Amino acid sequence: MPATPPLTIRLLGPADLPAYKALRDVGLRNDPEAFTTDFNAGSALPAASYATRLGQPPEDHFILGAFDAAGAMLGAVVCERESRLKKRHEAALVGMIIAPEVRSRGIGKALLAEFVKLARQLPGLEQVVLSVTASNAQALALYEHAGFVRYGLLPRAIKIDGRYHDKALMVKVL
Repeated sequence: MPATPPLTIRLLGPADLPAYKALRDVGLRNDPEAFTTDFNAGSALPAASYATRLGQPPEDHFILGAFDAAGAMLGAVVCERESRLKKRHEAALVGMIIAPEVRSRGIGKALLAEFVKLARQLPGLEQVVLSVTASNAQALALYEHAGFVRYGLLPRAIKIDGRYHDKALMVKVL
């Protein structure tokens, strides 16, 4: 496994949205089974459309980005907190993306650790849920290592070119 590059992990701001959108488009193109949004629909969106995922302060929504020493975005993960009163104790980890050329270097692990650290600081937040393509053993292992527990399976969660993909449902109690 190649060495982990020096990383800076931080909350994204409006100026980061073009880089986030570019990384997301790469993810949508390279890993279509990982996302419910298809590449054509996602790539057509302007970068500004992701501004609702930025929280300042990050009480309901935030995006964390992992950057190399030169400032290039290598990965990102999104938190979306429930707005309904009965569900305010829960947030969803959505859209974790690591640039294909830097995978298996610990970037996802570092990004996920910072995500959990920040989630624990949000008042009233008690758990984080996620869904991950059930056949993605590497992603499942990453989430399990971070303390997420599988609680279910959503069969035929997405359909791409006539082929179904199941989603493993996971939770981490904070």
